[in-house]
Amino acid sequence: MDCPRAALFDVDDTLAESFQPPRLSTLEKLRALLERVPIALVSAAGFKRIERDFLFPLRHSEHLRDLYILPNSSAQAYTWANGWNEEYSLGIPQEERMRIEELLRAADPEPDARARVIDRGVQVAYVGVGIDASLEEKRAWDPTQEKRRRMKAFLEKHLRGYEILIGGMTTIDVTMEGVNKAYGVRWLAERLLLSPADMLYVGDALYEGGNDAAVIPTGIRTRAVSGPDETARVMDDLLASCAR
Repeated sequence: MDCPRAALFDVDDTLAESFQPPRLSTLEKLRALLERVPIALVSAAGFKRIERDFLFPLRHSEHLRDLYILPNSSAQAYTWANGWNEEYSLGIPQEERMRIEELLRAADPEPDARARVIDRGVQVAYVGVGIDASLEEKRAWDPTQEKRRRMKAFLEKHLRGYEILIGGMTTIDVTMEGVNKAYGVRWLAERLLLSPADMLYVGDALYEGGNDAAVIPTGIRTRAVSGPDETARVMDDLLASCAR
């Protein structure tokens, strides 16, 4: 693998299991890779969870200025300069978020009792079996994405002007139209004075309709993974090929 000039990683089902913290070994690989190339975490997760699970463990790194956080499907961006600072935030009006929540609930005709809607202001997400469900339950809920594809079709019929994307094992994410992970890729490329083709994106949802697939039209190099184990091997390859 050739060394990219920046490496971008999805979080859930890529760097970590769904809604779970990453392994210590993953954090150590991230810390080592950050010494070699700029890194971005591009995730449907909110900033607070990324801060807890990644930024706090990495707080002693001397290379935090080379770490970029693009949470809520790139609806926000954060950079380090004597603390984490918000670079932009592309919010959804409250009355629209309420309407999106109603439609997300209506889109699932047989909801699990633990299903919930998460409103983060810039993104509204539907979680099919709840954040605290076991990994086995999450895998069993919609293994082929068939259920969420039906939900997505329903939402696209009734909700105009928004991005509606499948993420991870159990989620559907809604952001403003044009606000997706491709937006984050382009913002980061401009920030780093790079072409997207100079960068590498690693994610589990690069299939059609997946929230990672939005990055493909940017021209960024991509690497599809099946989960944290395969991501760890990709990171090993990057550590071997990249040097400063």
